[in-house]
Amino acid sequence: MNEYPDNELVNLVCERSEEASDLLYEKYKYIVDIVFNKYRKSAYYLSVDLKELKQEAMVGFSDALVSYDQNKGVNLPTFISVCVERKVRNYVRKAETVKSRIIKSTYSLDALYGEEDCVPLSARLGSSLSDPQVTLEADENIKDLTESINELLSKSEKEVYELIINDFSYEDIARILNKDIKAIYNTAARLRAKIKSILE
Repeated sequence: MNEYPDNELVNLVCERSEEASDLLYEKYKYIVDIVFNKYRKSAYYLSVDLKELKQEAMVGFSDALVSYDQNKGVNLPTFISVCVERKVRNYVRKAETVKSRIIKSTYSLDALYGEEDCVPLSARLGSSLSDPQVTLEADENIKDLTESINELLSKSEKEVYELIINDFSYEDIARILNKDIKAIYNTAARLRAKIKSILE
């Protein structure tokens, strides 16, 4: 089964072939390791169990194999990278939110502070609530910008762009896409120029 191309192995995974799944994992487990190592320090700081974090990365890997659509124009390693990254990032962010909630419950935002003016801590820090209209306009601007970028980029540029916006280093991108690091730097430079032309 080793001689099967990725897309056929993915089809076999969808038909519940454990052998195909194992082959793809052996081939791309380095991506799981890249993402896992990237978040190891944050996980330690947030007291996240590293075994659970690795499990989340594996779930992201499995999700990628099941939901991969070769007709979308993105290669499998890129898609796996993005899926694993999002799964692990969301898990770490959730842990960060829980820790933040604990800290906030220790220092009440509604309690009065200061001897003379006695104002709530929330007033001193500024409101965390933003104007819904401003938020809606920002979301629409981001959506328009994303569509413009996708229309302008080539297939290879989209793959690099997708990994860059998911915080992968150029070295990791080169490894994931099996390309020379200089080629990644050149593609990134083209991306910057194209995106700059949209924003001007």
